[in-house]
Amino acid sequence: MRKIFYSLLCFAAIVSGAACKKDNYAMPDATLEGTLSDGKAGMQLEQGGGSVRLKLDELSWSATPIPMFLNFRQDGSFSNNKLFPGQYRVAPVDGPFYPIDSADMKIVDLHSGASTRVDFTVVPYINVEWVTPPSVTADKKVTATFRFTRNAAPPGKTQPALLDYQLFISTTQYVGNNNWDNTIVGAAQAAPGKEATDVTITSTAPMKYATTYYVRVGVRVNDSFKKYNYTTISTVTVAP
Repeated sequence: MRKIFYSLLCFAAIVSGAACKKDNYAMPDATLEGTLSDGKAGMQLEQGGGSVRLKLDELSWSATPIPMFLNFRQDGSFSNNKLFPGQYRVAPVDGPFYPIDSADMKIVDLHSGASTRVDFTVVPYINVEWVTPPSVTADKKVTATFRFTRNAAPPGKTQPALLDYQLFISTTQYVGNNNWDNTIVGAAQAAPGKEATDVTITSTAPMKYATTYYVRVGVRVNDSFKKYNYTTISTVTVAP
C-alpha cells in the first residue's frame, strides 16, 4: 500500500512540475498602426468597434487562422503595440463603406520591437457635411443643418438603399451611436427623399446642463451592418 502511495505522490509531483514550467514565449511587442481614409481625410467613425473593425489573420501561425480584430479611433486611425511578430493579412470590415476586394487586403510582416504602418482608402456609402453648424436656440435646444449624398457603387458592387439619419449629442467628445443622450433628441428619421437637400434637425428637448456639448449627425444605409456615416464633430456651449 505504501508503494502505491509513493508512486502516486511522485506522479503528482511530475505533473505539477510540468504544469509549472516557465513560459519561454516573448511578450508581444510588434506594433501595427495606420488610418482608414475616404480619399480626402480619415473617416469619421465611432470610438471603438462600433463603426468598423480591423481584421487580422496571422498567416504565419496558420493557413486558416482564427481572426483577431482591432478597434479604430474616431478620426479613422488605429494602433496596437502588443502584437506577436509574424505575417498578417489585414483588412477593414463591417463598416459604413463598400466592402474592399480581396486584392485590396494588405499582407504585412510585423517585427519584434518595430512599428509597421498600413493605410486603407475606402469608398464611404454616404458623405455627410454641415451646412450650418450646430447652435443653441433661445430655449436651449440644439439645431443644425446638414446635407448628405451617396457615393456611386464601385464596379461589381450594389448601392444600398438609404435608411435614416439621427442627431447625436453628448457631453463627451466620443459622441456617436455608442455614446449619446437619447432623452434630448428624437428617434431616427427616414432618409429617403432627403438626399442632396439641406436638412435641418433640432433636439426635442433643451440641454440639461450649462456645459459644452459635442454634436454630430449620422446617416446610414440599409445594409447588413447599418453603421452610420458621420459629419465632423462640432461643439456648442450652453450658458448658465
